[in-house]
Amino acid sequence: MIMKAEQQPQVPKNKTRRDFIRQLTLTLGSATAAGLVAGSGLSVALAYSAKPEIKNKPGLIFTRVQLNLLARVCDTILPRTDTPSGSELDCHGFADHQLFHCFQQKQQQQCCDILDTIAKQSRQTYRQEFEQLPQQEQTALLLDIEKSAGFTSKDKTQFKFLKALLVFGYFTSEAGATQVLNYQAIPGGYLGSIPYDENSKAWGSLAYY
Repeated sequence: MIMKAEQQPQVPKNKTRRDFIRQLTLTLGSATAAGLVAGSGLSVALAYSAKPEIKNKPGLIFTRVQLNLLARVCDTILPRTDTPSGSELDCHGFADHQLFHCFQQKQQQQCCDILDTIAKQSRQTYRQEFEQLPQQEQTALLLDIEKSAGFTSKDKTQFKFLKALLVFGYFTSEAGATQVLNYQAIPGGYLGSIPYDENSKAWGSLAYY
């Protein structure tokens, strides 16, 4: 069960945990989802308290500059619509926290490397920092990574993992679970048949660009 920030964090009940992992698998793929929730990954994620008000400070893994860049990457992948953006839910801080507590130095360095690559490519292609680019150009640059257009397959792999980490953070937040996804409080009554159409909210309803 996704807990409010002010509540004592708890690991979800088995059924809810299984459902969450199944839904995460549908969104990100089985291998990626398994890597994110392995070990204490899920319990550490649910215990994280968002701190979106903290700005211009270094993180546990990322430098201040990298963390500010990651916040803009967050908002390109998970933009504000009728729900908060990725940075408004502190997904960049979540990624920094999760990397520090749940992943090895190699994976931590890969995430730092891809952020440095994004910054370098932005300066080379657009003569501006990524944070200063219009949203359309920010989106185009990230799409180029996924298409390996001007980027290596290593860059693509590194970015895929970082993006998955941000999406994981978004959907383990209270707003991500209750406003973006279809959400039914546990415990609750049983509904055997629920109307559903193409406009209904579902897991991964954002296109992530």
